[in-house]
Amino acid sequence: MSNATSRYLVHVAIVLKGSRDPEGETIHRSLVITNGYNSVNRVISGKYLGFLVESRSEMEAIKYIEELCMKARIYNPTVHKLLVLGVEGA
Repeated sequence: MSNATSRYLVHVAIVLKGSRDPEGETIHRSLVITNGYNSVNRVISGKYLGFLVESRSEMEAIKYIEELCMKARIYNPTVHKLLVLGVEGA
């Protein structure tokens, strides 16, 4: 097995758990509906982060970043959830 590494850009979002999202509700009501986009049922707000990481595979890069976010307390797992949006070679 090769130990060669590549660079990956892991895209994650941190969003609120639960049904209340005051920022998303405000965007939905004040910007989306007001501008006539009535087919949009909900807006979910969150924080985007991109991590450029050296890793042997995409899956290893994702697991590494998930662990980092949890252990470094980049988000609060009690009130937030971490969504991995994707990974790409960088």
